[in-house]
Amino acid sequence: MRLFIGIPIPQDYAQAIREIQAAWKGRLASKVSWVRPELAHVTLKFLGETDEAKVGGIVKAMRAAARGRFELQGGAGGFFPPRGAPRVVWLGFAEGMREYAEYFAALDVELSREGFAAETRPFVAHVTVARIKEAARGDDWPGLARALTRDWPAFGVDSAVLWQSVLRPSGPEYRRVAQVALGTQD
Repeated sequence: MRLFIGIPIPQDYAQAIREIQAAWKGRLASKVSWVRPELAHVTLKFLGETDEAKVGGIVKAMRAAARGRFELQGGAGGFFPPRGAPRVVWLGFAEGMREYAEYFAALDVELSREGFAAETRPFVAHVTVARIKEAARGDDWPGLARALTRDWPAFGVDSAVLWQSVLRPSGPEYRRVAQVALGTQD
């Protein structure tokens, strides 16, 4: 199973992302793969190909890392890498990052006890909006980042989801494997 742990985003975020994508699709010469807004989420940890027998341990780690409910609020848009040809366009967060980072750090420790490698890359919470397959010169990536920067409403995060990503020719399909309340510890 190809698995990852993440936080779903609310429908109003998905709708706003859909509108921004629609406005920008015709403006870019680059070859862009737009993330379907209904699949958008905030990734906590990508686990990759995982034996189904490990699901129980993953859920146990998710519960052990729970630190309580918190709020997130979207902030500025941006792109990776910040210099050179961009590969990912994303929406970042203005509020709730301390709590999110604490859950991520605790989850990373708990997952390492279950045999998953600790994260080595810098932690950057974001919602992926688009992946750039081939960047064309002259595209206005800063403009797209500014379009994503708005007065986003705060939303409550009371659970984390273990998703299975099934890759299809038409794009990924995400299936909920488990959902763990962040306010409880077992």
